[in-house]
Amino acid sequence: MEPCQIYLVTPRHIDLESFPAQLAAAIDGGNIAALLIDCDAEHDTELQLIAQTIAPMAQKKDIAVVLRGDSRIAGRTKCDGLHLNGDLPEIASGVEDYSDRFMLGAEGGNKRHSAMEIGESGIDYIMFGRLDAPTTPIIHDKSFEMADWWSGLFEVPTVIISGSDLSECSRVGATNIEFIALREAIWDHEEGPKTAVQKACALLHQAAHSTR
Repeated sequence: MEPCQIYLVTPRHIDLESFPAQLAAAIDGGNIAALLIDCDAEHDTELQLIAQTIAPMAQKKDIAVVLRGDSRIAGRTKCDGLHLNGDLPEIASGVEDYSDRFMLGAEGGNKRHSAMEIGESGIDYIMFGRLDAPTTPIIHDKSFEMADWWSGLFEVPTVIISGSDLSECSRVGATNIEFIALREAIWDHEEGPKTAVQKACALLHQAAHSTR
């Protein structure tokens, strides 16, 4: 079984004076598949400056960069992907408009039928958990149940939003879930983002090999 990969999510607040060094450290920590830019920028120009600053850092290391919610800024800053917000009609509209320009992803909700409809819309990955939900140490039971179910049945890759406790990597790594979205577990780790990524990679690798 291939180890689950890290889908790194930016902090909710980004200080461009300090964050690039933190991101560089995280990238140095190990194998990161993708970076989602999801932050609370006050205006478009701030978000564009953030994206154009950090996207090339990740892309230089073959990390796909996904921007949440703003196709114009994603295009201007040459992001690889766009994370679509909204319900099924909005997601389907986004697929129709942007599938030729970006890798697309969206949240799948917590009901199997609606997740299947979203998965059939043409997106490139489906995410379980909510990016806007308050962070908890462990993954919500319903999110884990949905991601585990999906990853065993469907071809569209699964991303699960993890909690702030890095040990959750072991639980996810023992399943077929392809990607684990890590945010606070990396940026708030007491030993820094590089060590956090190193430990996450080790836990995911160990879990994958222990289930063979």
